[in-house]
Amino acid sequence: MKNSKNRYEWMIALRFLVRGRGQTFLIILGIAVGVAVQFFLSSLISGLQTSLIANTVGSSPHLLVLPADRKPGNSTSDPFSDRGRFLVEENTEIHSWQQYVEDLTHDKRVLRAAPAANGQGFIVRGNTVVAVAVKGLTSPEGLDIYRIREKTVSGKADLGSDSVLLGQRLAERLTLVPGDKFYLRNDQGDEMVLRVGGIFDLGAAAGNELLVASIDLVRSFFAIKGISAVEAQVRDVFSAQAVSRDFGRQYKRVKLESWQEKNRDLLTALRSQTTSSVTIQFFVIISISLAIASVLGIAAVQKQRQLGILKAMGTTDRSASRIFVIQGILLGAAGSLLGVSLGLLMGYGFIAGTQSPFGLEISARTLLTPFILAMIAAVVASTIPARRAAKLSPIEVIRNG
Repeated sequence: MKNSKNRYEWMIALRFLVRGRGQTFLIILGIAVGVAVQFFLSSLISGLQTSLIANTVGSSPHLLVLPADRKPGNSTSDPFSDRGRFLVEENTEIHSWQQYVEDLTHDKRVLRAAPAANGQGFIVRGNTVVAVAVKGLTSPEGLDIYRIREKTVSGKADLGSDSVLLGQRLAERLTLVPGDKFYLRNDQGDEMVLRVGGIFDLGAAAGNELLVASIDLVRSFFAIKGISAVEAQVRDVFSAQAVSRDFGRQYKRVKLESWQEKNRDLLTALRSQTTSSVTIQFFVIISISLAIASVLGIAAVQKQRQLGILKAMGTTDRSASRIFVIQGILLGAAGSLLGVSLGLLMGYGFIAGTQSPFGLEISARTLLTPFILAMIAAVVASTIPARRAAKLSPIEVIRNG
């Protein structure tokens, strides 16, 4: 009995929508446009933010363990430098570094951790002398933090006793290719012969000016007794600050820095983007709700005679109100499905038309959020005419014609 009653309510709701097909089409189109705008903004901004974060910290450490007495000097490069300039340390090293690497590696939030030794030297090739930042890394952990192996454009990403890797811009300046040899000189005037094993492109000017060698070679050549830093990447880039804070409470002889501390302007911009997107989506939802409420309200007035007859035939107040809620559900579902499809067309059209370097972030969140919000707005908005239908007196309707 209950199922037949539910089918009856759905049948009446569907018939009302079909009879008023002009109004039905307009409201579905309005919902679709609102959902499309929501989906387009959400997926586009999410894609932009993902791209910005990937370009900022995707190929660099998310977390640094540094000597507590770190000072400006002339012997290392800072991967968090906003302008790509090299910031360096002066006579500051971490000596008992193995425990830091071990602790970070065993933390489930940390993807990888490795020691690094940094120095500043000179490449001598013929009559050309070029100052160069030298970074000593381990293989494969250290190389993977900078994604050097996958970004090697020629040669092999192998670190040997005399084999090093050069950034693409540095290699082009010195006209070096894999297999070529050159001299590396330190600030004491000592020189050693090195061979180019591979050339990498990190996509950043500062990164492509680096010389990467094995950590043992750098420590030996630059007389570094300890290491310059422990570098780590976390699984969720936004958890880097929390990890830094947690380990910072344990360590007293070193200090920890997360990428967020060096990129506050970027994070502020990302938050502003998110806030503006949420604000726009909020007003879109309000517009959808008002549109549904007004159209269904008009429909309730237009269908007063039919509702009065239905009530006179035994339809309860609750059933009468459910008819309009069901209409809201049907309108919300149809408009949301059409809106997501329209949003996809808008998004891909925008990317193709502007040749944007970033893409849409299509995920369960960006797909379902506008759909669910539109459905909620449709159901809530339909309760206004539903309450009006429930209060309708069949005797008054029939008497007034």
